[in-house]
Amino acid sequence: MKHLSIRALLLFLWLPLLLSCDRQQEPTDAEKEAAAAVPVVVTPVKSTDESGQVRLSGSAEAETAVDMGFMVSGKVNRVTVQEGERVKKGQLIASLDPRDYSLAVDIANANLSRVQDEYERLTIMHERGSIAPADYQKAVSALQEVKARQQLAVKNLQETKLYAPISGVVARRGTDPGEIISQGLPLFSVVSIEPIQVRASVPEAEVGQVALGQEAQVTIPALDSTFSGKVALIGAVADPASRAYTVKINVPNPKHLIRPGMVAEATVASNRTEQVLVIPGEAILRDVGGNTYVFVVDRQKNQAFRRNVTVGSFFGNNIEITSGLTQNDLVVTGGQQRLNDAAPIRIVERVQA
Repeated sequence: MKHLSIRALLLFLWLPLLLSCDRQQEPTDAEKEAAAAVPVVVTPVKSTDESGQVRLSGSAEAETAVDMGFMVSGKVNRVTVQEGERVKKGQLIASLDPRDYSLAVDIANANLSRVQDEYERLTIMHERGSIAPADYQKAVSALQEVKARQQLAVKNLQETKLYAPISGVVARRGTDPGEIISQGLPLFSVVSIEPIQVRASVPEAEVGQVALGQEAQVTIPALDSTFSGKVALIGAVADPASRAYTVKINVPNPKHLIRPGMVAEATVASNRTEQVLVIPGEAILRDVGGNTYVFVVDRQKNQAFRRNVTVGSFFGNNIEITSGLTQNDLVVTGGQQRLNDAAPIRIVERVQA
């Protein structure tokens, strides 16, 4: 009984201490919130004066495109290229069976030899005055005719071979060996895509801001890449319906990545300045649906909220925001990949844009 009372006394003395230890180990709500807050770097939205830009939409096209066919008819006996293959100027593309034309050359040569002998004999007689001038003139005309026929036969024989008129890429192959083709039928197309041209239209109100030789940035969405080019042509006459002028931009294409028909977006710096809202490019995020958004900080709640934005042009490392933000909004530029909508945050650094 005495031992039991001692134990009860010890328990009575240690119980407050044990409870105190438990309270010290359990964090407070504020401590829990502080521990869950994501450390972030923030930057205010900045309004700045930037050089204006003329934005053009168009498509890529070959600088030069040549359709080719044989100038004589016949049976195709050889095709040396495939569609998409690169060719050099003067390279053999295809040929026809030359036997009929080779025989025609032999016949023309024989006729020329016969008429040439007759002409030479009559020339001697003409010099002696023993032949009427009219008869001699017939011999002269006959020689001219057979010479022309012989030259035509040689030319037709040469036309049985088709050569690339320019260096480029075979865009179309329209025949195979064994096919009988007619004279002048377009069978092959070769396009030159180095450089490649972007054809676009510029509104009448903005055509004065575009000049020949001006630098242009061309974005090809299909390649997710941007290329540098130069304005090579500005149309002299506006389209009557759209009141827009044609602009062509030459873009170097050494690897032939840009192909005719690809959609292109071009920007050309104008001589005007405009006030725009910009934020660092690293603040921009995209979701699986392709929507563009940023995280905006609520300084009173210490939370970051997702906000969809519309982006415009790039200005160095900054990007224009055309809708979704206002000046001096705080956007997250560091740690945003760890955020969800309405996530608690802790600002560790504020960068002045």
